[in-house]
Amino acid sequence: MKELTCPSCGGKLEADRKNPNIEVCRQCSKTYTFQKIHSEATGEAKLRLTPVPDRIAYEPVEKKERKKTGWEPYGWKRGVALTILFFVLMFIMYGPKVYERYQMDHASVTTEAQE
Repeated sequence: MKELTCPSCGGKLEADRKNPNIEVCRQCSKTYTFQKIHSEATGEAKLRLTPVPDRIAYEPVEKKERKKTGWEPYGWKRGVALTILFFVLMFIMYGPKVYERYQMDHASVTTEAQE
């Protein structure tokens, strides 16, 4: 294998000790990855050097917690509203029947004031 030279300064590239797929320039300390490309048309194998970015500037963003309103899926306001709705629907559905039953039960009872 022929000796690789740095495309930016012309210095000698050496294989990195930690990663054999990365070449490091002795003079300018730039890093490159290399790929072996085989051309079917010419039958030659070429090496392509790609520069490795130094470091990506990354700053984590603090995620703001949303202000709780009570209307979340398990919020207390939603629970209270559903409970009230339940009792209103029960009153609408069974209220007349309960009232009729009350009238039947108390119609035959006489009180001292009625006598």
